[in-house]
Amino acid sequence: MKSNKQRRAEIKQRRWARMEQQRKATLLPAMPHGALAADVQLLELIHGEPFWLPDFYVDIRYRCCDCGNACVWTAQDQKWWREQVQGNLYAGASRCKDCRARHRAWRQSHCDAAEMAALRALWRARPDAAARARVNAALQAKAPDLRCLAAQALAWWWVQFGDQPAHAQLEALSLERSWAPRIDRILRRELELRPGVHRVCRVVSYPRVTMGAALPGH
Repeated sequence: MKSNKQRRAEIKQRRWARMEQQRKATLLPAMPHGALAADVQLLELIHGEPFWLPDFYVDIRYRCCDCGNACVWTAQDQKWWREQVQGNLYAGASRCKDCRARHRAWRQSHCDAAEMAALRALWRARPDAAARARVNAALQAKAPDLRCLAAQALAWWWVQFGDQPAHAQLEALSLERSWAPRIDRILRRELELRPGVHRVCRVVSYPRVTMGAALPGH
């Protein structure tokens, strides 16, 4: 049998647990009308434990950066982007549906889809002479997506295989500002290659910055 002291300790522990649950409930923001609840546990599995995770999604109004029309990024689309597609947690919508389709068609016309797939395939294998030649050719291409995928190949070679030439080439490479976060996350081992899953970072023409000695060692 339990003593009175043990019973009092159990009662006190349950009381503290109930008070902690009430405290957490009061700290949670109230969900607005029409909002869509976020799967916080799934977001933590996808993105780790970042500085901020959404508790719910609400419709966001914005203007298309191409045509200037007023648009709405719906809560359902936000949930699909962040939880199913596993896209960037801090990314937002910038183009309307029509402009996004035109931009996608422009990218496909300026980028060879087969070449992009071939560059992604190089990420998983130890580099040979043919792979290095293909990456070097892609780094000189006019299409920004090809240059971005080639830079990611150098980063994956260094992280997975400790390839010194790839690391030296990446240090001397001038990266566009939108590439730097993705390359930095690869080098910090915050991203991993998953079977059958390829995500291409969104490339925008920004002023170039040089990574230089900021790249961490292997």
